[in-house]
Amino acid sequence: MIARLPLAGALAFVLGLSPASSLAAPQASPAVEELSVAKAVEAALAGNPDLLDAVDSAAIAAASYSSVRSGFLPQVTPFLAPAFRDGGLPALSRFGIAASEQLPFGPRISGTAEAARLDEGGEWSSAYSLSLSQPLLRGLDPAVTREPLRQADRQVATAGRNLSIQRKQTVVAVWSAYLASILQDELVREAAGRTARAETILASSRAKEAIGSVSRLDVLRAEQLVAQSRSQENDTRNARDDALDVLARLLGRPAGSRWRLRAPERLPVAVPAEADAIVAALSSREEVVEARERAQDAEFQLRIAKSLLLPSLDAGLTWSAAGSGNRLGNALGSPGPSVWTLGFSSQAPLNLGTQLAAKSQAEVTLRAARRRVETLEADVVRQVRAAARRLATARDRLAIDEANEGVAKMQLEVAELRFSKGLTDNFFVVDAEGLYNSARVSLLTSRQQLLLDELRLLSEAGLLRPEEFLPRTGPTP
Repeated sequence: MIARLPLAGALAFVLGLSPASSLAAPQASPAVEELSVAKAVEAALAGNPDLLDAVDSAAIAAASYSSVRSGFLPQVTPFLAPAFRDGGLPALSRFGIAASEQLPFGPRISGTAEAARLDEGGEWSSAYSLSLSQPLLRGLDPAVTREPLRQADRQVATAGRNLSIQRKQTVVAVWSAYLASILQDELVREAAGRTARAETILASSRAKEAIGSVSRLDVLRAEQLVAQSRSQENDTRNARDDALDVLARLLGRPAGSRWRLRAPERLPVAVPAEADAIVAALSSREEVVEARERAQDAEFQLRIAKSLLLPSLDAGLTWSAAGSGNRLGNALGSPGPSVWTLGFSSQAPLNLGTQLAAKSQAEVTLRAARRRVETLEADVVRQVRAAARRLATARDRLAIDEANEGVAKMQLEVAELRFSKGLTDNFFVVDAEGLYNSARVSLLTSRQQLLLDELRLLSEAGLLRPEEFLPRTGPTP
């Protein structure tokens, strides 16, 4: 032993380690972060890749609305056109400002103020004009003028609803993955316990075989039970890793992320009754609201198509004035007498085939949109009723599984007692072990499924609000 110490020190020196460090115990792995389901939802709402895509789509829709909205704001354009010429004809220099605004209910206002002069030192001339135009037949309906703004506003609303739907789906997905991870973790512990019990049965069977109280068949049966238990344990461990990887993807975390999870006992909000859920779904489900607004879109398109069938008749009112002076200020300050002009213009195309086809198409689109609303409302009622039935079934199944688990545990205890007393072989123990394992798996699955069915009923009713599933900041009452 004394001769080996210098060799160990030399190896440690070559590897860049001290002898003390080479003999030190390995460091403990870092503690795994604890993650509650509320924190998981918070992380997913902040970093889920699919949800971030919906956020970007909403931002794009808001930018498009701002672009369209700017077209209905005052447009002011100063212009400068100085000219310089060496010899030849005199050069005209112009300076001024032009302004216009399209009002969302139809009229358009435009005006200009301009000053000009020929060559350096010449007399200044000024001109002012202000005009107001208004369609009187075709395009008189304010819906025609406002249509670009209304469509942009609808895109913002649609993107917002899609974002809301994605947020709710993210909450459901996170809870599903979180509960699945907890279930698989519980199944891993259950499988490990079953393996331990199977190994105990095998050891007891071998001992009894040695003294001749059981046959070789009992040992083989126990060995098969151990092999099945170990295989089930491996499968559940793989399933747990898969569930945790799914949860990591939802949270925007890298693959292989691991946490310590806490099983939630109940949802943070109350679950509505079936009748209340139906009423809420018909009034607040994003899909229903969107379908109704698409029917309103079709109504607007029909109004516009009818308006475009009329001949155009536009009225224009213009005020103009002009002035002059040897200075720019004098020319601008003395515009001279003003002139008011009222004019009309009209066009009446004889071929209205395109307009009539557009009107017919708008009528068909409106009928289809209203029919889709009725169909969707009926589908939503069916979906809520189905979710309520699944929830009632899950509650009944949980009560049955709880009772069944108690009976299966008692059967296993009786079979183990009889086997230990030598009253029977291990056949009944192996059979009872399989029944108890099935009962435990069914019970654990039913507990998680009940929470998922409650969550899905909230989602189908449109009452799932993501902010209610975030961590509570205040004290819990």
